[in-house]
Amino acid sequence: SHEVNRRQAATDFQQSVYSVVQQLPMQWSEAPAMEQLSRGRDGQEDGALLIDITARTAEGVWLALEADGPQHFRQPDGALMGPTQYRNRALAVRGCTVVSVPGSEWAKLRGNKTQQQQFLLQLIQQAMQQQQSDGRTSAVTPPPSAPGSADQAQQHQNRHRMRRVRRAS
Repeated sequence: SHEVNRRQAATDFQQSVYSVVQQLPMQWSEAPAMEQLSRGRDGQEDGALLIDITARTAEGVWLALEADGPQHFRQPDGALMGPTQYRNRALAVRGCTVVSVPGSEWAKLRGNKTQQQQFLLQLIQQAMQQQQSDGRTSAVTPPPSAPGSADQAQQHQNRHRMRRVRRAS
């Protein structure tokens, strides 16, 4: 069944991201590849997840680039949906630096290859900096386009956390 999944037709969006990733001015120890099965920390395929685009930088950072369409984002706040958050955590546990490429942001670049490259480089750099500051791997997604919505989502999460803390005590 993994072979069938691996052969799924890539979306135009995913194909577009992949073609730009291949043109990035980066050195790779493992060239970018599409539709790859996840690997455990030992480097062996574990087949748990199908990753849109993988690559390993010359420095050894394993990138998992996910071309995330609208089904990955909650409305109206634009936060990642639960299954997408789970995917990102599951990849991070496997040693990936997860880079979520939002389709809505990608569409705004209107096929401008220079802007697309700059956008991807920025997302990759943010993901790698976040990983270093956290001391672990993590997922980075640019903030939603709606002003203040990321703050509102964070406030909501904090209120929810406080409710749980109060209930527990």
